[in-house]
Amino acid sequence: MQHRAPRNAPGRHRRTIPLHSHRAPREPIAEKGRYAVAAALVAGVGVTGVAAASDGSTPARAVARANSQASVTPSPSLTSSPSPATSVAPTAATSATPSAAGLTQKAAASVASAVAAGAEPDGQPFVAQRRKVKPLPQWVHPMPEGTVTSCFGQRWGRLHAGLDLAAPTGTPIRAVGKGVVVSAGPAEGYGNAVLIDHGNGYLTHYGHLSVITATVGQRVEAGDQIGGEGSTGHSTGPHLHFEVHEGSYQNPIEPTRWMHEHGVDIAGCATFEA
Repeated sequence: MQHRAPRNAPGRHRRTIPLHSHRAPREPIAEKGRYAVAAALVAGVGVTGVAAASDGSTPARAVARANSQASVTPSPSLTSSPSPATSVAPTAATSATPSAAGLTQKAAASVASAVAAGAEPDGQPFVAQRRKVKPLPQWVHPMPEGTVTSCFGQRWGRLHAGLDLAAPTGTPIRAVGKGVVVSAGPAEGYGNAVLIDHGNGYLTHYGHLSVITATVGQRVEAGDQIGGEGSTGHSTGPHLHFEVHEGSYQNPIEPTRWMHEHGVDIAGCATFEA
């Protein structure tokens, strides 16, 4: 029979058995501070490297700059302060270089101011292009829609003193050139007729009009309407009887040659060969 010493006996040595745990031991506060400083240095070197690439610095110079900034700047808190990448101020190179949008706005403003000042975008003075005005003809066809039905010459035993042009009733009749209306109204066999003095020694006569739109004393230009084609007077159908007189009225000449000499050709009469 063994005699065991009672617990807590004065001469008995008690062995301490440590408790087993799967949790890693906590890091000392000093170690955590060193890790925070290291993380700040790494982030600072990365941002400074980007800034150095933009202003042409070498990687070694960027690292040295990061170390110098870390030595004078206290380590930021990892929980409350923003990361160095978001708080780094722009470098002198990036702040001095305008953005692409700024350049575009500046160029547009420059072009707008140049145009407003009367200059082309390339700096050349702006000259407004004048629209070319086609000069009005001095002489025109009296009724270009008409067809020649009778020419100047002998007809039925008497002189046919003009040129006949047939067209539907009311077709506009125009003054062949500028001049002054010296007669406008009924004229015996001519029916309604208009006589124009062109001031160059020649007069033109228009007969058988259905209506007269010109008045005595009126100044007309080449192409102005003086009436409408008709069949008044001694006429067998709607047509214009056109005459040219040299020097004074009742001195008719062949009209197609005279019109050709003034730049207007009326085809259909064999009495004139161009």
